[in-house]
Amino acid sequence: DEGATHGATHTPTDRPSEPGRTSRATITLAALARRISRPALDALSTHGGAPSSPHKGLGGLNRHPAFFSHRSLMASWAPALFGDALVAEGGTEVNTEDALKDKIVGVYFSAHWCPPCRQFTPIFGEIYKELKSKGKNFEVVFASSDKDEAAFTEYHGEQPWLAMKFSERDLKNKLSAKYKVSGIPSLVILDEKGDVLNKDGRTAVMKDPEAFPWKPPTLAEAIGDEFVRADGSKVSLSSLKASGANVGIYFSAHWCGPCRQFTPKLIEAYDKMLGDPGKPFEVIFVSGDKDEAGFKEYFGSMPWLAVPFEDQSRREALNEYFGVQGIPHFAMLTGDLKMINGNARGSVMADPECAEFPWRPKLVTDVDEDCEGVNETATVVLLMEECGEDWDDLTAALTAVAKDTKAAEEARGEDGRSTLFMTVTETGGGIGAQLRKLCGLGRAVSGVPQAVLLDLGVGGYVKLESADVTKDTIATLLREYRAGKLELQSPNPAR
Repeated sequence: DEGATHGATHTPTDRPSEPGRTSRATITLAALARRISRPALDALSTHGGAPSSPHKGLGGLNRHPAFFSHRSLMASWAPALFGDALVAEGGTEVNTEDALKDKIVGVYFSAHWCPPCRQFTPIFGEIYKELKSKGKNFEVVFASSDKDEAAFTEYHGEQPWLAMKFSERDLKNKLSAKYKVSGIPSLVILDEKGDVLNKDGRTAVMKDPEAFPWKPPTLAEAIGDEFVRADGSKVSLSSLKASGANVGIYFSAHWCGPCRQFTPKLIEAYDKMLGDPGKPFEVIFVSGDKDEAGFKEYFGSMPWLAVPFEDQSRREALNEYFGVQGIPHFAMLTGDLKMINGNARGSVMADPECAEFPWRPKLVTDVDEDCEGVNETATVVLLMEECGEDWDDLTAALTAVAKDTKAAEEARGEDGRSTLFMTVTETGGGIGAQLRKLCGLGRAVSGVPQAVLLDLGVGGYVKLESADVTKDTIATLLREYRAGKLELQSPNPAR
């Protein structure tokens, strides 16, 4: 990674000690290594699910009303996630609603063949039994990535909690996609209404087993009241808010090669807007350095603020709040600390003139400028490298579908995005060429656009079979995939 280009990402090594992690997807894309975060790239290297085969589409389940409501009668949200029955110890079945009523639920993605899983499972099992002995309203549901039912049965026999039925492969794949599980073991903590409490329950449990139900800190709790500059002067949170500046939270470290490549770009943007009343901007550095000497040397090159290095608990809380899986990681907030863009690094790199500041997420991006999220989120990609005269019309069609999709997400009360939209315009190498190999699309042909829906989190893609690429045909592709009418095709191995 030391020699990687700007899009590479390091996974911090100074995180709480815990067993390792094994990734779960089917494909390695060499060209994406330079532009997609390291954890996401790792998630493309080995498959943790069933043997390679076409997968059903997401269907309507992860958009089931129970996923977005706040029902409190029984555990009415649970069957939509796990099925009507769960497997208990000894192989008996129990009613899902009854078993999970009024419970905090840990969704445990794991597999018998995965060494880190086999390290974590007995540790977590002892924590689970201790919590149950204290009367905590806690239950765990094992979502298996085992390759056959015999392995599932053997592995579940070592576990003290419930499991999804192994035959519910479609539900399990949809669950992985919903929670963007890119590696196992993974633990997602849900509250009594089925809403996510903690996406990284595994780290939280290992850090403090007694902190049940492991609710992560709010931003107000994590960010603290005071920051420092390299010259030792201090700036209060209240004065920062009073300035009205948009705030970037920058997770980085001196030892990280990609960080040292991104930092100068961020400094250029910061300097460009310095003193511009129309673009008030401040940055808070959250260090991942291994010692204070490294922090001071690195921070000395920066013109902005930092969380004091000695305040490790605050740095850890911010990493947890922003879900940092690799560095560099850059998020943008408003002056009153509301989220603008939780993953803005690609937007900064694609905007050297800062014309798009404060870098709100674009509905449509080009894969060679910003492909953040493609590994975890279903993505419609429009390949139009040899369609120069039609670029505007094609982009307008894709943008129209993106706007409709975003409006539907907002109507459902979703903060995140269920679907991303990207274009490919660069000929030759790059990510577009790798996507063509991945999906077996062949070479770009003059005047012939192609569209494909990627769902790498589940493990495949769907081609738009129509030769007519319009708003209607793109919308139909997405709608039919969500309705479960289209099957994902297994990607071709990258060479």
